[in-house]
Amino acid sequence: MKRRDALGRVALLMGGTLSAPTLLAFLEGCKSTTETSSAITFPFSPERKALVSEIAEIIIPKTDTPGAKEAKVGEFIELMIKDCYTGKDQESFEKGLKELEKKDFMKADAAKQTAMLKESEAESTKELTKETEEKKKYTEAGKEYTDAPVPFFRLFKELTLLGYFTSEQGATLALDYVPVPGRYDGCIDLKPDQKAWAM
Repeated sequence: MKRRDALGRVALLMGGTLSAPTLLAFLEGCKSTTETSSAITFPFSPERKALVSEIAEIIIPKTDTPGAKEAKVGEFIELMIKDCYTGKDQESFEKGLKELEKKDFMKADAAKQTAMLKESEAESTKELTKETEEKKKYTEAGKEYTDAPVPFFRLFKELTLLGYFTSEQGATLALDYVPVPGRYDGCIDLKPDQKAWAM
């Protein structure tokens, strides 16, 4: 499967939207170490790896299909942040993780963890709304606008979904998968309770 095809399919699963940095990271591939300024210490410490994996698991928990931990989404996120994102996005990611660490995310119960992530998601939505308004003002004034970093939770959620649905577990067990597809049928009715197709 071509990278563009995979990206388009993951974007559909996410409601059709991916942030510009995620699109660029996925389409351009990984950069050399001179092209990304590292704002985070790599590799992640065992505690940081556990935190990233736990957040991903809350976003995509194990049900009758594997969860994000089984699909090794935490490792995918670390690799993508390290090799494919610029310093400002790495800083945004680091800031979000530090906020959760300050709140003792890993020691909290499941309900509290979910509440913390919902709070982080609401903050990301506010940041995106504010950036959209600022970008509009700059554009109307004929000025060039420099994109702000992707808000932490937005970036985390995008990478979790991207990592999960492009993993073997996500593509073959969470979605209907045809290893060698036959002819293309553009309009097929889904049966009740049928999974979406892996594309």
